[in-house]
Amino acid sequence: MRRRSRRGIVGIEAAIVMIAFVIVAAALAFVALNMGMTATQKAKQAIGSSLGEASSALMVDGDVIANVTSTGKVDALVIPLRLSSGKNPIDMSPNKTAIAVEVNGTYYPNVYKKGPYTSPTDLKTVYSSLEAGNPTGPNATVVFVINDGDNILEYGEKALVVVYLPSKSQIGPYDTIRVEIKPPQGAPLLVERTIPASLPTGGGEVSLG
Repeated sequence: MRRRSRRGIVGIEAAIVMIAFVIVAAALAFVALNMGMTATQKAKQAIGSSLGEASSALMVDGDVIANVTSTGKVDALVIPLRLSSGKNPIDMSPNKTAIAVEVNGTYYPNVYKKGPYTSPTDLKTVYSSLEAGNPTGPNATVVFVINDGDNILEYGEKALVVVYLPSKSQIGPYDTIRVEIKPPQGAPLLVERTIPASLPTGGGEVSLG
């Protein structure tokens, strides 16, 4: 009788130990699975963030226009912009977005100091304002064409980046100008254009494509 009693106790102890092992294994499996899901989620977020930073939130929306003076020189560039599909709105204020210009072999890291114009404005008025603001070097601003009255470029809205070139920075046929628009998030948008060989006599506007 005693031997049978001992065998029963040993069996119960073995069952308890086995159950304990199963519980511990299940707990460890849950922890490992949870950590794996967390790591996967973080990796997904990192990839999404990297893709967002690698692609520009801005895109050129139409032809770039050059303003030609009566002397046959280009004194202003107008770049139409809109928000890329699926991108977050962009603050176009001067303290958020920068505009760099390379012209005549000289690089200007940020020529956007004033603006933006939150409603459609005559470009000649904008040119005059930019000329008065910085006559010794290129000057730029942003003019909203379609907007709800704030400085934020949202999907469906349209803005113009206007770059004014004073007399010493003006360019002519075959010259190249580069404009880099740097939003607070996402990759910069680089716009590079070469002035065509033939420009309208007496001044006017010409499309650079």
